[in-house]
Amino acid sequence: METALFYTLLVYFGLLVALAVFMSGRMESEEDFLVGGRKFNLWLTTFCLFATWFGAGTLIAATDEVAAEGLQVTALEPLGAGMCLVFSGLFLAKPLWELKLMTYADFFRDKFGVKLEFLSVMLNIPIYVGWIAVQIVSLANILAVFFPLPVWAFMIGIALFACFLTVSGGMWSVSITDSFQLLIIIIGLFYLLFKVSGMVPEGIMGLLANVEAEKLILIPHDKASDVFNWLGVFCISALGNMTGQDLGQRMFSAKSARVAKLGCLIAGVGYIVIGAIPVVLGLTASQTLGEYEGSVVPNLIKSYLDPVTAVILTLTIISAVVSTITSALLAPSSMLSHNFLKHRYKELSTLTLCKYGVLVVTAISLVTAFAGEDVYGLLEASYAIGFVGFFVPVTVGLYSKKLSEKACFVSVGVSILIWLPELFGHEEIPYSLVAVIIGYPVYFLAYKYYQKA
Repeated sequence: METALFYTLLVYFGLLVALAVFMSGRMESEEDFLVGGRKFNLWLTTFCLFATWFGAGTLIAATDEVAAEGLQVTALEPLGAGMCLVFSGLFLAKPLWELKLMTYADFFRDKFGVKLEFLSVMLNIPIYVGWIAVQIVSLANILAVFFPLPVWAFMIGIALFACFLTVSGGMWSVSITDSFQLLIIIIGLFYLLFKVSGMVPEGIMGLLANVEAEKLILIPHDKASDVFNWLGVFCISALGNMTGQDLGQRMFSAKSARVAKLGCLIAGVGYIVIGAIPVVLGLTASQTLGEYEGSVVPNLIKSYLDPVTAVILTLTIISAVVSTITSALLAPSSMLSHNFLKHRYKELSTLTLCKYGVLVVTAISLVTAFAGEDVYGLLEASYAIGFVGFFVPVTVGLYSKKLSEKACFVSVGVSILIWLPELFGHEEIPYSLVAVIIGYPVYFLAYKYYQKA
């Protein structure tokens, strides 16, 4: 299998490189690099929105968590992420697209001022760096199972390859390669589900009928705290990700507000439907695998698929991780170059600075990956700051005329302080949800105070 996988990966990575180099011919301006020249049609917008978060977390981590704890963990993936796309289509896509933004930091600058623009850039970098580091380490460990190279060598190679794909064509390269990889992921998932259901006498529906009742509970309701904690996790994913640069960038790339809105809605429904396949595989794992060690999906591949098909499914997992890394690289580097470096290095072209931004974020992410699990794990946990720090400013900026940079800083500061216990592992209550709820009255009270001052 290792030999077949090696040559398959050579062909696959060669195709990705060819696509990236082809897309590089479209790069004539900063707008082309950051938002694809705002030329994405409905199918490309839908595919790249779908691919925003559909990666290793959905394929492997969520499947394993469902196998262990049941449907309640789908609050984060795929239910929360899918509903985030739906909510974005309903409430954000059209008004944000009409502002002709390139980054979310542009929104904060235009609505509140340059200080909040700078803060948004500085807070976004650690959010994505931790996530990228986790993906690099995960993929390096997968490859190290098959090939006789040290994990550190794979980490460097993965970072350089993802950096090349991103630098080559910016948003065009990331979206086209993500769409190509997403097709492989969808085909691979359906094929695995088909093979598993066909090789088990009961079939998938029969297996689902035998799942323990407690694992089929979507929202735990034994205690009020259980409901609130579930709701807090769901809100982090469904509402917090709405203010993410990776999602915003894909909405801004659509050729019209209508395309941005429809793309979000279709992608959101598709995300939940396709994301249900790993959920089903997780729920039925105890029956299809019996006693097993490690992750569900790799064990299913090993147990149910022939060597050729196993190579294809392994490629599916690798595709998911590469897609996630390139998307995550582009988001913070866009804000870094467009909203920070451009103001300080005016003698360089904006397109050049965009590429430098990708290099900087790649280097920081790789260093973080080498720093150890405690470091990148803490940074990964900080993704909730998108919900805590930016949800109130975005919604106030879109739907209120009472705008104040000072009031915004007060609201963001109070919200982050309330949320900090959750960052460091205290999960007795959903601090992030409480922080956002309190953020609104704090903002308007501060606005009223500064108006009088």
